[in-house]
Amino acid sequence: MKKYLFVPLIGLITSHAFSQEIDISGQDLKLNLGGAIRTRFDLDPDRDIEEFGIDTVILNGRFSYKGLSGEIEYRLLGGFYPYQYVDNIGDISFPKKAFIKYAFDNETTVSLGLNQVPLGLQPFFGSTMIESLGYTMGIEDLYKTGVKFGKQFEHHHVDLGYYWDDAWRGEGTSNGTYYSNVITEADAYVVNGTSYKERNSSVVNYTYSDKYQDWNYSIGLSGYYAHLKDFEQNKGSRNLLGIHYATNNDKYGLKFVSFYQDVDINNKLISLGGYDGTFNMATKGMFYSLDLSYKVPQKYLNENITNWTLYSNYSLYDKTESDFKSTQRLVLGSSFFLNKNFYISTEWLFGKNDPYIGGSSYTQSLASGGTNHWENQLNIDIGYYF
Repeated sequence: MKKYLFVPLIGLITSHAFSQEIDISGQDLKLNLGGAIRTRFDLDPDRDIEEFGIDTVILNGRFSYKGLSGEIEYRLLGGFYPYQYVDNIGDISFPKKAFIKYAFDNETTVSLGLNQVPLGLQPFFGSTMIESLGYTMGIEDLYKTGVKFGKQFEHHHVDLGYYWDDAWRGEGTSNGTYYSNVITEADAYVVNGTSYKERNSSVVNYTYSDKYQDWNYSIGLSGYYAHLKDFEQNKGSRNLLGIHYATNNDKYGLKFVSFYQDVDINNKLISLGGYDGTFNMATKGMFYSLDLSYKVPQKYLNENITNWTLYSNYSLYDKTESDFKSTQRLVLGSSFFLNKNFYISTEWLFGKNDPYIGGSSYTQSLASGGTNHWENQLNIDIGYYF
């Protein structure tokens, strides 16, 4: 089936780079319009894959007027691997974010709309383009529709969120036409798929930040609770409890995130979807992510190359069910800016029972497991930001 062409990678789904924008400014009003065109090269000799094409077209905008601000971002895909099953760019499309934010002062904000759910380290758990398994599980880089309140107390920061709905559904061929992976009805090709929807999510995130000599550090806790209901009116809940830690200086960085997940339904697995595909996930287990990075000092670089970073990220979903195989991911990579407008990343991806890497089962790897051996592939991403 065409959906299994989706298996190789969602790839290039993050925005670690920012666009160069068009500024329209008045005395109090600022409007910034921008976007990006990202290309991607996939190499997987074990599956005879050697593909290059347009990965994503991004359109975004930001505005600010006194204490009021807002952001919107929309993504378009299609026509190239792994979305060659549709004809054109834009046949698959969805919003990433669309929200307004009001700052009462420098310490207090409220955001309304399609905004990031404050789970763990924000905005990402690590340095990679593909992100950690936390994204695959619908924990990292998660955007939903709701309201978020943020408050800074000297070294302490608290986010409280209530999300009554998922992200706005986009266009595509699947039930998973979202930027983030969210609990949704499985497509017909997913064996033992479920039809749950996640609603009325409550979240709290606390972080303490400080500095010791030339090292910045932060440590915190996150909690999440949501209601679940399927088409047969079976009910349940999703519970997440996590810790996070990060430290860095001008060269070295370390990030660690861990979550306990308990999806309380009468099933050992539940279906998620995003980027025009759906798959199953084990309902209970522990997630871990460890990210190490090194930023090459600018004095060693050509003036046209900036922010060259070397990084590695290891993530694990250790499932509670004894006969389910653990899912693991290891990423070795580097990224840099060229002439400010180009963002280039190269990542060697290793996965075991990982739905996004190699030929392991896309629909079952995050649940009961897939091939249960290490797969690998190479991804090179080149993005032009305008």
